[in-house]
Amino acid sequence: MALHTQFHRKLDQLWKRKTATLRSLIKPKPGMPLGFTRKTRDRMIGDLLELATQALLRRDARRSFKDAVVKRRLFHLRGRGRLARGESLASFAKTLSGPIVYAFWRGRHCLYVGKGKRPSRLVSHRKSYGREADSVEVYFVRSRSYLPKAECLATHLFQPRDLAMRPSRAAWGKNCPICSRHDRIRRELFGLFALR
Repeated sequence: MALHTQFHRKLDQLWKRKTATLRSLIKPKPGMPLGFTRKTRDRMIGDLLELATQALLRRDARRSFKDAVVKRRLFHLRGRGRLARGESLASFAKTLSGPIVYAFWRGRHCLYVGKGKRPSRLVSHRKSYGREADSVEVYFVRSRSYLPKAECLATHLFQPRDLAMRPSRAAWGKNCPICSRHDRIRRELFGLFALR
């Protein structure tokens, strides 16, 4: 079933749950009407937001990411032992220039997504992800103002293992279209289904 269809069905279920008491006043049904508590509302809105994010990612994320990125390079970490692998990462970082967004990979699993105004930012990860990852994918960003947007989109697309919180936003940077739409949907839902 399409994601937007699932979203519409869940939204209809939420509306029916919100108005169940009102409906029972007009035409009573056997049994108690379904309750609409804060916990139930938050759970159902969370499901709706998850569906909305998946639909937005499928439709807009890859295209927006390609618009923010100029080119891509993949580097496989070389050497035996963590020092050798870390040094190979440091020597690779010296060959790069400009603002970048990078992703550390182990096989098909993304470990971490980060950004840097300069490629020397990669060197700071040589002791942590330099020994754990087997490759690093570097995306050269159009300009510094695109850095926050590109990092956020890469985080949405690659779903890194080590994601403690949402990527940082800069006042001077471009906004992530997925996060902007997600926040607007969240505000609308909590506004429509506010509790007294």
